[in-house]
Amino acid sequence: MSSFVIKVESLSKQYFIGKQQTVYLRSALRNLFTKQQRLEEFWALKDVTFSVEEGEMFGIVGKNGAGKSTLLKILSKITYPTTGKAIINGRVGSLLEVGTGFHPELTGRENIYLNGSLLGMNRSDIKSRFDAILAFSELEKFVETPVKHFSTGMYVRLAFAVAAHLEPEVLIIDEVLSVGDIAFQEKCLNKIEEIKNNGTTILMVSHNMDLVNR
Repeated sequence: MSSFVIKVESLSKQYFIGKQQTVYLRSALRNLFTKQQRLEEFWALKDVTFSVEEGEMFGIVGKNGAGKSTLLKILSKITYPTTGKAIINGRVGSLLEVGTGFHPELTGRENIYLNGSLLGMNRSDIKSRFDAILAFSELEKFVETPVKHFSTGMYVRLAFAVAAHLEPEVLIIDEVLSVGDIAFQEKCLNKIEEIKNNGTTILMVSHNMDLVNR
């Protein structure tokens, strides 16, 4: 029996880039007859293969534009690959770029319950963890506020608290921990270590090699 929790095989993601312009019937017909090519293909990922075992912490390091965030979005099923496949066995909690995962019109409280339900948890299980999530985020005063009014730092605090306390079997973390004050970053790193010691599989993206080594 395989112990792999994450398995990525020959994964590629293609986008098309080109000039945005207003399309009129006349120009559309002209382009049709002249076969003018306006779009250029761009491969954000090309033939990526790796696997992560149960309980392993796996770091992904790369320069801007290397495709790190695209890979995490595919693993989180926010987008889908052009070719290849990505398989994850277990409940996934994702902490991606600010703006992903929460509904902006819902309050902090409502988003906590929404995220828990997406992880397959029932309301009583979420309720039993609610106070711990709120205490960790230090956002008790703002829990009834729609998250569209949150600052970037507030959003990251709540997003990390939710991802860390709803007991996902696989935790995917993008570079959002670079946002916020040093004290909260340290608090998050200590929590990540606690989660790792409990056997959760963690996939982390960072530019910071010292962080990855730690």
